[in-house]
Amino acid sequence: MHSNTTKLLAPLRGIREDDERTAIISADGVCTYGDLRRRVTQYSDVLFCVGLRPNDAVVISIEHGPDAVAAIFATLEVGAAFVWLDSSQPATRNRKVVRDCGARYLLTDSSQEGKRLVADLAELNLGLLRIGDSSEAYIERISRDRVAATLPADTATVVYTSGSTGTPKGIVLTRSNIDQLTEWYADQVGLSQGARQFQWAQFTYDAACVEIFSVVRSGAALVMPPSEVKSDVRAVAEWIRRHELTHLVTAPSLYRALADAVDSTGAGALEHMRVLTVSGEELRPALVTKMRAIFPRADIYNMYGQTENILATFHLVTPDDEQSPAVPVGHALPGREVVLRTADGDEVADGELGEVWVRSQFLAPGYLNDPEATASAFFPDPHGEPGFRIYRTGDLARRTANGELVFHRRMDHQIKIRGVRVELGEIEAALLDVAGIVHAGVVEREVDEGRSQLVAYVQLSAGASVSPEQLKATLAQRLPRNMVPARFVVLDEMPLTTSGKIDRKRLPAVVFDAMGPGRVDATVDSATERQLALIWSQVLDVQPQGQDADFFALGGDSLTVPRVRDAVMASFGVDVPLNSFYECPQLHQLAARVDMLIQQATVRLPNN
Repeated sequence: MHSNTTKLLAPLRGIREDDERTAIISADGVCTYGDLRRRVTQYSDVLFCVGLRPNDAVVISIEHGPDAVAAIFATLEVGAAFVWLDSSQPATRNRKVVRDCGARYLLTDSSQEGKRLVADLAELNLGLLRIGDSSEAYIERISRDRVAATLPADTATVVYTSGSTGTPKGIVLTRSNIDQLTEWYADQVGLSQGARQFQWAQFTYDAACVEIFSVVRSGAALVMPPSEVKSDVRAVAEWIRRHELTHLVTAPSLYRALADAVDSTGAGALEHMRVLTVSGEELRPALVTKMRAIFPRADIYNMYGQTENILATFHLVTPDDEQSPAVPVGHALPGREVVLRTADGDEVADGELGEVWVRSQFLAPGYLNDPEATASAFFPDPHGEPGFRIYRTGDLARRTANGELVFHRRMDHQIKIRGVRVELGEIEAALLDVAGIVHAGVVEREVDEGRSQLVAYVQLSAGASVSPEQLKATLAQRLPRNMVPARFVVLDEMPLTTSGKIDRKRLPAVVFDAMGPGRVDATVDSATERQLALIWSQVLDVQPQGQDADFFALGGDSLTVPRVRDAVMASFGVDVPLNSFYECPQLHQLAARVDMLIQQATVRLPNN
C-alpha cells in the first residue's frame, strides 16, 4: 500500500510487531520497537486514506514522545515530507511556514498546545488529523485543496531557520542525505543495541533528525523527557543519571549549563556516558575541562556543519586541546570535501583564513521557493562530477599544519543562540516595520562566558516616540522568544558606513543601569516584587525596570530559570513550578504566583 521505500525507512520496516527491544523511554514508560512499528502502521494508514501523495508536505506538532517519532516515520512511509511546527512560536510565523511549504494537512494531538496551534492556523483551512489520548489517529477534517505538490523529489523534511530578509527560510533535507549522515554518525559514535541516546533538540531543528534516525537505524534506545525536563538542566542531569544515558549531542552553552548544574548539586560524575557530541557553537578549551570532570568516561566529538549539509567535519577531542587556544572542528566527514577559499575563489594556504566551502553530493537541494538565495549559496561542481555541488557557508576558518579545520567567525551577521541559527537581519527587518523607526541595528553582546544578549539600536523619525516595552511586545508577535532583544538603545543618529549601511563597529557599548545589579527600581513597591527584582538583577546582571519587566526580554532563558527558581526557594521557602516562569514572565505576574504559593503553604500548615 505504501510507496517510496528508501534506506532511511528500511530499519523500521524490518521490525516485527512482537519486537520487545526498548525503542523509546519517556515519562509514560517504555515503548518497544514492536509498539513503535504498530503506531507507524496505524498513522500511515490514516495519512494514506486522506490521499497524501509523494512530495506532499504534512505539518506536525505533537508532544515529544513515541507518538511524535511514529508520526514522522508514518509521514515518510506514505512518501510525504514532514515540517515540524512549534506551538510556542508566534502564530504569524507558523502561518508563513505552512503557506511556504504548501501543506494540506496538520497532524497534531489533543494537548493544549495542539489545540492552540489548530486555532492559530484556522484561517488556512487545513485538513486536520488528530492523535487521541490512546495513541489512536483519526480524521477530523478533510482537506479540499488539491494543488500540485511543491516539494522537490526525495524531500524528507523542510527545516525553517531565521532568514535575513525577515521571512523564515526553508531548507530542504532529502531522505538520501539524512540516511547517509545518520548511518555514518551511528557508526562513528558507537550507537548500537543497548546504547541510550538523550533526545534534547527541538523537532524544528535538523539536530533532532540526527538523534532520531541514528537511534532507530542502530536499534538503540531514545530517551525522550517531557518539555519541562528539557527546560531545566538539573532535571536533565537527573534523567541522564536515572536512565544511565550513554550518548548525548547538544550545543556548548547547554553543556556548560549542565556542568554547572551537576557541580551545584554535588551529585557526582555521570559515569555511564560514553560519547558526547558538541555542535552548533564554538567549543572552548575551558569547557572541555568541565565536561571531562562530570563525564569522566566519555569521548568528546567536536562537530561542525550547517543545516544545508547537516554536518561537515568532526574531531575527537584530545587532552592537548584543553591547553590549546581553540578546539579544532577537524576533518571532513565521508562524502564531503571541505576547502578554504578567498572571496575570488582562490585556495588559501595553511594557517590563513578563508571561507569554508563544502563540496559534496549530500547537500540540501536548496531553499524552498527561493531560487535566488539558492543560487547565491550553492553552485555546480567545477570538476563536473555528477551529483556534486558546492555550498558556500559564510564561515571563516583556518587549517592547521596537520590538516584540521579551526573555526574563526562568521563573515556576515548570522549568529548562533544555543546552537540555533539566527539572522540579525530578520530582527532588524521586524524593527523597521514599526512605525517611527528609520534605522535599526542588532548585535550580540557577551554578558559572561557562554551567555550573550541581543541588543537593538534604533533611530526614530522626527517626533516619533516608542518605548522598549512597546518594541518588545511588537516583536514578540513576529519572532520567537529567543530572537527578541533583551535591550533597546535609542540613538539620535545611527552610525553609517559610506555606502549607507549600519556601521556595527561604531555602535556604542551597552551601559548598564546606573544602579547596577543588586539594586531595586524604586517604582517596584511590593515586597515580593522587590525581592524578585533583586534576584533577577543578580542572575541576569541587569536592572528590571518596573512591574511589567519581562524576565525573558531582559535576557533570561531556560538556562537561567533554574538559578532563579533556587533563589526563590531560598528567599520565600516555596518551590515554584517550572512552567510558572513561562506562564508568568513579567515581574508582577511571577510575584503574584509566588504570593499564591506562600498562601497555599500557610493554609496547609497544621494547627498547633
